[in-house]
Amino acid sequence: EMSNVDLAEQFTDMIVTQRGFQASSKTIQTSDQMLQELLTLKR
Repeated sequence: EMSNVDLAEQFTDMIVTQRGFQASSKTIQTSDQMLQELLTLKR
């Protein structure tokens, strides 16, 4: 039985979602590093 799912479209959507997650993760990581630098400078 054939599915109505377009695998190419689903795969593309998955990649876009993964890239968005990676960008968000990098933003959080950079913000954390900036906060650590600020705390170090405050001491």
